[in-house]
Amino acid sequence: MKNNQPTQKEVEDYISSFLSQQFGESPQSVRAAIRAPFMVIHLVDFFIPSEQLLLKRNEVKRVAKTRDILLDGVKPELLQGLNAITGVNVKELYADWNLEKGSGMFIAVLDAEADQALLESPVEVNTSALKEKVITISKKTQKEPDFIEVYWLDDTTVLIERKGFMVDIEKELIRNGVIEELRLAKRPLEHRVMEFIKLEPVFDRNINDLFVDWNFLEDKAYMVFLLKSSIE
Repeated sequence: MKNNQPTQKEVEDYISSFLSQQFGESPQSVRAAIRAPFMVIHLVDFFIPSEQLLLKRNEVKRVAKTRDILLDGVKPELLQGLNAITGVNVKELYADWNLEKGSGMFIAVLDAEADQALLESPVEVNTSALKEKVITISKKTQKEPDFIEVYWLDDTTVLIERKGFMVDIEKELIRNGVIEELRLAKRPLEHRVMEFIKLEPVFDRNINDLFVDWNFLEDKAYMVFLLKSSIE
């Protein structure tokens, strides 16, 4: 992969331009955090035209479903552009939205060797305690994961990977093709549980935003926490 600094700016500019071309609106700001094999792209103040009216009518689920459909339609072109910028293949792409804040998140998994610095957490963070909190979250919404790992892309971007957490009823729904409905149901539930569990004391910092998305077919999920900077 190219040197991170120019790639980061290229990714941010590309995402802003891509969203403007595809949806007629670009975010107020785009910030990319890149540390192989992960790339997290945070969108601030992003609304597609007509969404404001739907949200005023409390049509949150409708807006979220429409965004998922639109993203699926443009995903091949989006992946092609990211591949060209990073110089490596983007194997997977995840997305989540905080419609109340107008923020969003793309999580890209690159076909690249992992940077070992991903596992180096700040000294003030108890990684074992953080994992226990995430296990509690999973047990309240599904079951304890078979695998969990914490990755630090930078000082404010924390990505957590979980595998093997789905319960039998969810697996049956997936076999019956009920994927989008499951995603729409689980998003607000897991967000509420994460807020209830109170992770900020573990990070020793405020959480500015959080996102989650799933690969149900592979029984895998990623959550991202955006923290307040430790130097603020």
